[in-house]
Amino acid sequence: MFNLVQLFLRLSGFFVFVFLEIICFSMIVKYNQTQQGIYVNSINRGTGFLQKTSSSLRHYFSLDDENYRLARDNARLLELFFNHHIDTLSVDTAFSSDSTQQYVFQVAKVVKNSVNNYHNYITLNQGSNDGIVPHSGIITGDGVVGIIRKVSPRYSVAMSILHRQSRISAKVRGGNSPGSLVWDEKERDAHKFLLLDIPKHVDIEVGDTVETSGFSSIFPEGIMLGTIDHVELKAGKHAYEISVKSKIDMTNIQYVYVIKNLFKREQEDLEAAVKQEDQ
Repeated sequence: MFNLVQLFLRLSGFFVFVFLEIICFSMIVKYNQTQQGIYVNSINRGTGFLQKTSSSLRHYFSLDDENYRLARDNARLLELFFNHHIDTLSVDTAFSSDSTQQYVFQVAKVVKNSVNNYHNYITLNQGSNDGIVPHSGIITGDGVVGIIRKVSPRYSVAMSILHRQSRISAKVRGGNSPGSLVWDEKERDAHKFLLLDIPKHVDIEVGDTVETSGFSSIFPEGIMLGTIDHVELKAGKHAYEISVKSKIDMTNIQYVYVIKNLFKREQEDLEAAVKQEDQ
């Protein structure tokens, strides 16, 4: 306490100076119209700047919530499209009581993502507690990004499309011959893929769109995979060598859509039963 009093006495001259300055400043502003106008204008500008800055900060920190809301709305539109062919149905009839829903699209946030290895994975903030199950596809608005491999109560890990074991059933849009889309790991480029097993009788050319074939129980038909940027048919070969370029930026994925096929178990059980009969 004694030290505090000594500090106050030592700085008393400074405090008196500040007090007198405040009194002088207030008198100048109060009794001089010009200075009063300058003061009011400065206060208004300062207040406006602080309000603008505060608003910008609030907007910045709310972007994540806004992106999530947009992703959730997009998930509903994807469900409409892939379940009910939204091009031929209205929104009112798409979810009528007579409709049968096969695919559920669920929003998840990416919390970890690798792109520089031969075996790349994506970790999501949704798990079994949220209804995520293994072998579900994950996509963005630009196309396929991976397949769920393992789930825990609160997280799930997906095999990225940038994985040497990833194979996506694919076709050229407008055709019916399925092939396999694989990552061109030799190039180590996140945008370059190979489309395998497309027979030479199929009419294709550079610029054609490559999409999911629908022959898999993981992805519905018609999800964008990329465009053909090189086609070659070597002598003696019965299938094209096709290079595909994807527009997905795998290094910058924030939200994804997890696709759950509600008919997947029924389809796989039936196919397994038929195979068992043939053994």
